[in-house]
Amino acid sequence: MITTVTLNAAMDRSLVVPNFAHGRRHRSSSGITLPGGHGVTIARALRRLGDPVIATGMVGGLTGGNIVERLTDEGILNDFVRIAEPSRTSTAVIDPVSGAHTEINENGPRVRREEVDLLISKLRYLVRASRCIILAGTLPRDVDADLYQRIVRTVPSPDVTTVATQPDDTEVLRAAVSAEPSLVIIDQREAESLVGHEFATDEDFLIGLDELARMGASKAA
Repeated sequence: MITTVTLNAAMDRSLVVPNFAHGRRHRSSSGITLPGGHGVTIARALRRLGDPVIATGMVGGLTGGNIVERLTDEGILNDFVRIAEPSRTSTAVIDPVSGAHTEINENGPRVRREEVDLLISKLRYLVRASRCIILAGTLPRDVDADLYQRIVRTVPSPDVTTVATQPDDTEVLRAAVSAEPSLVIIDQREAESLVGHEFATDEDFLIGLDELARMGASKAA
């Protein structure tokens, strides 16, 4: 079983709006709404590939209920911690004429310390049946920047692979890497921010990967 962890899950709404322009009223030609957040997206991909997967994390309010309901309808096994504040909604406006892609992301809920503790307890239970834990996406508001680090360190067995990907925050990423996850997957911008220099050549990339390994990651990609 693979467990994906989405700490700031969302309902993602994508609208197709030809000739989109600021300050005007538009009518979308089509649209789709799906549960989102990086961990949820990874769980959906794994489900389609036929891999056994369970999605967990934190959701709240009517939006959180919709996330759970829609994932269940998709056949994605899930076990989320319910929190007091509502989960966020993210909206993308896609203009097929210009090719522009505009995103509007809500901040998401504030999370209480006791809600984080409930998540940690749930992960300690889920990890018993997992061969891989994937931590993906941004942190919600009012949680410590070392939450990824704390989660990685709750995994009791070296036989369980821990993957941290796309936290989109250098401080969060640095803390996660220092916890020595099995694998860190980040984009070039995030890697450059973490190691403190740009990757202009192939040698720069190799040096950067080596630096990430020295920071704690067993592997980096």
